Amino acid sequence: MKHNNSNAGGGEARHTLEWNQSRLYRGRMEWQEDGRAYFTCPEEGLDYLLYSRAEDSSVRLKDFAYLCLKPEVCEAHSMCFQLSFYENPAGEGLGLPDQEPAMRIIFGLLPQVETMVPFDFRILDSQVIFPERTPGRLKMSIFGKPVRLCDIGQIRLQTAPGFEAFHFAAAECFFTDTFPDCSLQKKQLIDELGQWTQKNWEGKLSGREECTRRLRALLEEAEAGGDHFPFPDWDEFGGWKGKTFQRTGWFHTERENGRFWLVDPEGNAFLSSGLDCINPGVETRVGPVRDFIGEQTAEGCKGAAAYRPGTIAMSHDKKDFFNFGTENLKAAFGDGWKESWMKIVKHYLLSWGVNTIGNWSDREFIRFARMPYVIPMDAFCEEGFPHTPEAIFRDFPDVFSPAYEESAARYAKGLEPFAQDPYLIGYFMRNEPAWAFVYGLNIAEEMLANPAQTVSKDVFVERLKRRYGEISTFNEAWGLELGSFGELKKGIYKAASLSERAAADLQAFSEEMITRYVEIPAAELRKVDKNHLNLGMRYAYITDKSLLCGSENFDVFSINSYQITPLEPVEQVAGWLDKPVMVGEFHQGALDKGLTAHGIRGVTTQEERGCAYRYYVEQGLTNPYFLGAHYFQLNDQSCLGRFDGENYQIGLVDVCMQEYTDMTQAMQKCHEGMYRVAAREQDAWDRVPEDIEPIHY
Repeated sequence: MKHNNSNAGGGEARHTLEWNQSRLYRGRMEWQEDGRAYFTCPEEGLDYLLYSRAEDSSVRLKDFAYLCLKPEVCEAHSMCFQLSFYENPAGEGLGLPDQEPAMRIIFGLLPQVETMVPFDFRILDSQVIFPERTPGRLKMSIFGKPVRLCDIGQIRLQTAPGFEAFHFAAAECFFTDTFPDCSLQKKQLIDELGQWTQKNWEGKLSGREECTRRLRALLEEAEAGGDHFPFPDWDEFGGWKGKTFQRTGWFHTERENGRFWLVDPEGNAFLSSGLDCINPGVETRVGPVRDFIGEQTAEGCKGAAAYRPGTIAMSHDKKDFFNFGTENLKAAFGDGWKESWMKIVKHYLLSWGVNTIGNWSDREFIRFARMPYVIPMDAFCEEGFPHTPEAIFRDFPDVFSPAYEESAARYAKGLEPFAQDPYLIGYFMRNEPAWAFVYGLNIAEEMLANPAQTVSKDVFVERLKRRYGEISTFNEAWGLELGSFGELKKGIYKAASLSERAAADLQAFSEEMITRYVEIPAAELRKVDKNHLNLGMRYAYITDKSLLCGSENFDVFSINSYQITPLEPVEQVAGWLDKPVMVGEFHQGALDKGLTAHGIRGVTTQEERGCAYRYYVEQGLTNPYFLGAHYFQLNDQSCLGRFDGENYQIGLVDVCMQEYTDMTQAMQKCHEGMYRVAAREQDAWDRVPEDIEPIHY
C-alpha cells in the first residue's frame, strides 16, 4: 500500500492509505471509473489489511488522532463493517490469520450513501462500548479489552459474513490528527410517515390519509374487542388454570417434579410471554441523519444537535429526537392520541396472547393495562444503577467505596411505588452491564491498569500486603521488581499475565468485587420490597463464569439470548446454579418489509419470523428451568436509527402500527399451547426456520 503524507506549514498531519489488491486476505477489489475501489465481499466476509507495523514502519500511529474511511454500500440493504486491531511484538511479520484481534470495532452503514467514518483513537481504551454517532453512520460497538497504540501490529477492515456476496465502494482512507469533513449528500430516505422511501413492499401505506384511516379502524376494532385473553384456560393474569399451586397474592416460583414454574397471584401456573419496549413509536436520532429526513421534518427538528468533534459518549438530548410513530398517532387522534394508542396496544397484546409487559415500557400504559409486568430498576430511579465518582472499568463502580452503598440505598427507593402492586412479577436489577461484554474480563486486572485511585484498589493492595508480608516475597510471586506495595497503585497493564499467582490473586478479588456489585443493591431492594421477585441482571451473554458471582441474591437468573433457541444458555446457567432462568430479549427480522437490517437474528420472510418465534419459545419450554422469554420489541426501529443507530426490522408492528400478521398469528398459536408444551402434554414446534446470516451491528 502506498502512503501519501502531508503536514504542510505545520497544519494537519495526514497520512493517506491507497487501496492495494495485494492487501486482500479475502475478497476481490477492482477500480471504478470514478477512481474509487470497488470491493466484492464473499459470503464469509471481506478481509483487507489497512495497516501493518511490519510493512508500514514509516507510519507512527501516535502522530494521529483518527483513522478515517469513506465507503458507500452498493446494495439495497445496510452493511456491517468491522475494524480489527491485532497486537503483536515489534519485528514479527504478518502471520496473524489465526489470531483473534485484541479489539473489534463494528459499525453499520445505510445503503447507497457515501459516508465518512472517523475512528477516534481514544475509543481504544475500551471505556465506551457504544461511541457517539457521527454524521450518516449507524451503530458502532466496541468489543475487547483496552489496546494501546504502541502495541498495534495490524489493523484490518473486514465485513460480517453475509447471506450473499455484498459490494461496497471506497474512496479515501487515511490517518489524521484533525476531525475530517463528514458532510453528507442530501437524499430523502424516509417519507412523512417514517417509512423507507427506497423500496416498496406489500402493505406500505401511500400517505397520511391512508395512515389515519387505518389507525382509526384499529381503534374501532380495539374498542369492540373483549378485555380478556382469547384462551378459556387462562386466568385474568394470563396464568394457566390447568395447574395450581399455593395462592399468595404475589408472583412467586414453584418447582414440581423438577419443573420450575412462575405462579401468579391467583395460584395458577404462569409462564412469561413478554414484549419489551411497549411505547408509542420509536424515536429517530435526527442530528446524524438530518440530510436524509426531508425538508418538512427537518424544519420541526431545528433544536437537534449536530455532531461535535471530540465527543465520544453517546448523547441522549431530547431535542435531538423525532418520533414518526407518535406524529402518526397525533395526526389520526389529536389530543386523545395516547389513550387511543393504549387501547389499540392492549387489544393487540390480548389477541396475541402476550401476558407480560416487558422492560422499558410506557409507565402510563402499565397502569392502564392492568396486566403482569416487569421493570428495569436502573431505569426507574433518577441516578440509574448504583455508581461511584470513580469507575473501575466502563460502568463497573468502586464497589468497596462507601459511596457505592449510599448510591445503592437511593437506587432501591425507586422500587417503593411498585412494592404493593400484585401485577408486578418482579424487577431486573439492570440490563446488559457494559463491563460484562468483554470475554475473559478480569475486573481486578482492569482496576490495576486504571490510574484512578479507588477504595477497591486500596483494599486489594492491603490484602496483598497482609498475604505476602514482605515486598520481596510478593515480587517473586508476581514476577515484579517493586520497591513497595504502594507502587501497585500507580498502575500495571495486563497484570494477570505476569504469573500464575498474579492471575489467581486477581481472579479471586475480581469475583469478590462482582459479588459486592450484586449483593449490596440486592439487599437494599429487599429491604424496600420483600414480595416481588429479583429477576437478576439480564446479562447480554455469559462471557466468563465470574458473572455468576452474587447470583444467590436472585430468585430468577436472567439472560438475553439471540440464538436460534435459548436452550444452550439456559442449560449452561441451570447446570451451574440449579436456578430458574428467564430470557429478557430475543428477536428475528427479515428484509422483505420496510427496513434495511435484520437485527441480531435474520430470517428470509415475515412468515419465517413467525416460525422462528415458535421454534425459539417452544423449544425453550422443553427445558424445565425455562420460565419464559420477552421479545424485543413492539415496534420496528427507526429506518435511520434510534439513539445509538440500530435500525432493525424486528417489530410486531411497523411505524404506522400495522401488525406483521404472519408473525403475530404464529405467536398467538405458540402462546395458546405453551403451558401444555411445558407440562409435556403437547409436542413443541419443531420446524426449523430459514435462518440466514443477519445484518446487525
